[in-house]
Amino acid sequence: MAGEPDHDRRSEGSSDLPPGASAVATPRPAEAPSSDHSVREWLNERLGLTAFYRKYGRKAFPVQSTFFLGEMALFAFVILVLTGIYLGLIYVPSNIDVSLGGQTYPEAYASVRLIESIPVANLFRNTHHWAAHVMIAAVLLHLLRVFFTGTYRNPREVNWVVGTMLLGLTLMAGFVGYGLPYDAFAVTATGIGYGIARSIPWIGAIAADLFFGGAFPTLGSLARLYTIHVFVVPALIALLVSVHLLIILKQKHSQPGYARPLAEPGKVLGVPAWPYQALLAGELLLVMFGALFLLSAFVPPHPLSAFGPPGPATPEVKPDWYLMWIYGFLKIVPAEASIPLPGATISPTFLGGLLFPALIFGLLTFAPWIDRANRHAVRRVEYLQPPRQSPARFAIGLAVLAFLGTLFIAAYYDTLGLTLGQVWAIVIATPIVVGIVAYLAARQTEPAVKFDPYAATEPVVAAPSAPAPSPSPAGLPPAPEPAPEPAREPAREPVDRVVPESTAGVWAYPTPAGRADQARDNLVAALHDFGELAPLVRQLEADPALLEVLDYIDSLRLSLAESNQILQGVLRGAEAERSDEAGPAAE
Repeated sequence: MAGEPDHDRRSEGSSDLPPGASAVATPRPAEAPSSDHSVREWLNERLGLTAFYRKYGRKAFPVQSTFFLGEMALFAFVILVLTGIYLGLIYVPSNIDVSLGGQTYPEAYASVRLIESIPVANLFRNTHHWAAHVMIAAVLLHLLRVFFTGTYRNPREVNWVVGTMLLGLTLMAGFVGYGLPYDAFAVTATGIGYGIARSIPWIGAIAADLFFGGAFPTLGSLARLYTIHVFVVPALIALLVSVHLLIILKQKHSQPGYARPLAEPGKVLGVPAWPYQALLAGELLLVMFGALFLLSAFVPPHPLSAFGPPGPATPEVKPDWYLMWIYGFLKIVPAEASIPLPGATISPTFLGGLLFPALIFGLLTFAPWIDRANRHAVRRVEYLQPPRQSPARFAIGLAVLAFLGTLFIAAYYDTLGLTLGQVWAIVIATPIVVGIVAYLAARQTEPAVKFDPYAATEPVVAAPSAPAPSPSPAGLPPAPEPAPEPAREPAREPVDRVVPESTAGVWAYPTPAGRADQARDNLVAALHDFGELAPLVRQLEADPALLEVLDYIDSLRLSLAESNQILQGVLRGAEAERSDEAGPAAE
């Protein structure tokens, strides 16, 4: 398309010429088909691989550093699945006592001891541990990027909800994996979760027993947690990731601001999925594998011997960073904060362990509908909005992050020598101060000319702001007289309205004259390709590759039709302007 690199223009509905095809009229000697070619044709005939590649393989992906956060989360999930399959061959999800080295241990604890004694297995266990941290961090950073750039708005509200659910599932996967090593740390941390589940009014005992396989720890607990960790949660994550990607394919990627002057409405400026994006993704996957192996070799997680097998004593444990905010709030909820209900009680454990996280995730899920700018949105947000252009969203986001950060301090407030009143003052005051400072800073540094993140709309047929288009290039036949009926708009992504003139200071799509120049360049390139294809079609009369050439011709025909309609609209607008100018002169 106009304004995009050549590979992007082909990625939006055209296919390359067949390998070995030449535009020279000299006939080629007949060649015997190779076995690889025969297999490819056989598969293509049955599976429609060419059509699949033409539809999806040339999809354009923007190349921008933060856009790889989602892929990092996906690849961390792949690494978790691969390492988890290996560990599952050795791990035994049972807490029945077995003898090991003359001592009695739970079987799950003994199997993890065996994993630690095998160097390769221990490396895979450490990699599994750190990959879980990387996945949670990547999902969180990806979500923050979407929030601060405002791309959760129309039309991506559904995908935002899917992403929020993915974040919740990754946190659940991390928590469920706590109990599997079955050391003193695992039993204590999982026991806290069991107590939180039992605090649910009316249904707590039933819900806790269903999730934990009985009164934790019991004989069925590890088998239940293992099933949830290995089968249930990964299946749900894989399902939501598939839905997430399908929605992206349907709605197309949002784009960085630099793509605005180059990409046409409904088009994405980037590299094709195959082979360029696939190569970048493959490199990222290998780099992540190598980095995680190095991290696992030099920074292993705590060994089982650090806490030992479960016993009557309860060690002082704290969760990993991704659950520390829940633990911190749970720790500072006063013991007097309980609300009696008919037949139940809302306890401090329920307030801090379930109601508070549910409130945070509820606000996060409904952010697209809480955002006032998105409630009555008519146009589609297709570009990343600079965070400073929305001071309120910028300030609220930083205030929430500061609030969650203070809960890390709350988790250690007794160790730091703080009183409960002091830590509550920190938890309340810090987000307010950070929010006010962030809002004022964003307002002070807000650019005078704002970037418009919405989709570029089709220009109205009106007089161009530049001189009328020049005549057709020499050597081409004159364009036929346009039909009297109005030209139909080409099929595009739905647009809502034209940008009003009051937004003239906003970075908008090129003028009608600029689009006319781009359409003329497209038309000349398509006609040139048509001329080169004439001798090629004659050569391929009995060749199966003729079908690919015909598909390519059809894509050129569509490009010609689109460019023709754009040029007709601009020329008619120029003619209407000349008529309006001639009318007053004649009077």
